[in-house]
Amino acid sequence: MQDADYRRLVEDSPLATVLVDRGPSGWRAAWANRAATDLFDGLLDRPLAEVVHPEDLADVVATLDRGARDDRTAHEWRWRGMDGRDVTVEVLVGGGTPDGVLSLSCWDVTQHVERTRDLAHRATHDRLTGLPTRELFEDRWELARSRARRSGAVPVVAFCDVDDLKQLNDEHGHLVGDQALVRIAGRLAGTSRAGDTVARFGGDEFVVLVEAGDVDPGALGRRLREAVADVPLELPDHRAVPVRCSVGLVQDDLTRSTAEVLASADRRMYEEKRRHRHD
Repeated sequence: MQDADYRRLVEDSPLATVLVDRGPSGWRAAWANRAATDLFDGLLDRPLAEVVHPEDLADVVATLDRGARDDRTAHEWRWRGMDGRDVTVEVLVGGGTPDGVLSLSCWDVTQHVERTRDLAHRATHDRLTGLPTRELFEDRWELARSRARRSGAVPVVAFCDVDDLKQLNDEHGHLVGDQALVRIAGRLAGTSRAGDTVARFGGDEFVVLVEAGDVDPGALGRRLREAVADVPLELPDHRAVPVRCSVGLVQDDLTRSTAEVLASADRRMYEEKRRHRHD
């Protein structure tokens, strides 16, 4: 089929179709049908290297350099939209011609990818606080232990429990109790590093996992205790009450199970809680 005939055939197709060739500045669009022009909204005027997401660019270039193949593998690539949002497309590469022109058949899967990502996030994160769940925490802890066996940098685990949450719920209602949990979660997350994991373990319990490295456990404990000491909480009548959290911190012990290590942190947390009651 002649190039002009192909263009007439797909011009009005609802399937976004782009013809690309390799020029001095790399791969770029040589022609696009109406559906592709609408989908990419001005992006096709520039070389692909300028509009493809940086993390996907190497795969795009390698795939186009290989040319059309018989396996018809679908590729998922992100294009950087003019409004700053990514457009995720599923692409089939085909139609190689003697002069090196390839056809890209594209489907917009942005919403599908976002829904899938959202569902995956909801499955592994607590709905109230947005923190990882117990299951995700335990998965990350096992990975941290695997790294520790190779590096010798043993993780530190902190077990945190909100003081007197039941009393707060009984006296002021669960909305106030939920507000306390959200505030504590924010304080713990805010004082943690990017590589740490702060999770809601259940009810009024939180856990923090720090892959030690150069971290001083004593300094970490002080930082966490300061972060969750006297967290201000506003009651429905606009009075403010302080809420705090008891913290038990231990260095991981790779000869013991994670349940045993966490039980040690739990005991230390309750020792601190008893001290709070006598303050």
